Amino acid sequence: MNNCFAESSVGYIISGYGSSTSKELYQKVGEAYKNHGIDPVYVEIDWSSNDINDYLAQAESYIESNGGDNRFFYGFSMGGLIALVLPQSPEVKHIIVSSVTPFFRENIDPLPWYSLQKIYYWWLFGDSKSVSLSKAVSDLNFNNSKVTLLVGSREKDIVLTNTKTIARLLDDSNMQIIDNAGHGISEPGHLDVIIKSISK
Repeated sequence: MNNCFAESSVGYIISGYGSSTSKELYQKVGEAYKNHGIDPVYVEIDWSSNDINDYLAQAESYIESNGGDNRFFYGFSMGGLIALVLPQSPEVKHIIVSSVTPFFRENIDPLPWYSLQKIYYWWLFGDSKSVSLSKAVSDLNFNNSKVTLLVGSREKDIVLTNTKTIARLLDDSNMQIIDNAGHGISEPGHLDVIIKSISK
């Protein structure tokens, strides 16, 4: 007899900027969730707005539609940033972030106005103050969310530094550096580590 009161578990998968969760490697992340009894939801972001608040709103609409008594997030690069700063709730049990993009306010504000990274950020996303690492960390710690941070050993220094900073600030985090991997879910060993990190 089916238990109509059984808790539902949903895993939300968010790709990197400009990409799509319809790609094979993201589908494999979904299959790994399924193997743990977690229903995958592939969050398809329309990246054309170049507005981080719009990306967050799109992701939130998927959560509102699909819910989940127990929620799990996986995000790559910009998708990882989105996963970290989404409004947290007690239902969020585990967040896995790969190669989180260094576009938090704390990364951008100290840079001189003529920095290419700062100019690129403002061109791409506008007001960097809309994405605060300290607020995201505070919300995650308050919610007691478990966070797994994955980063390749051949990533740019700023990505490695950003990942280490997030790991240091979070109460319940695990950081793993993937040997010989650069910035990409298709990099050697990256997908294997993601799959091994998934648990209910």
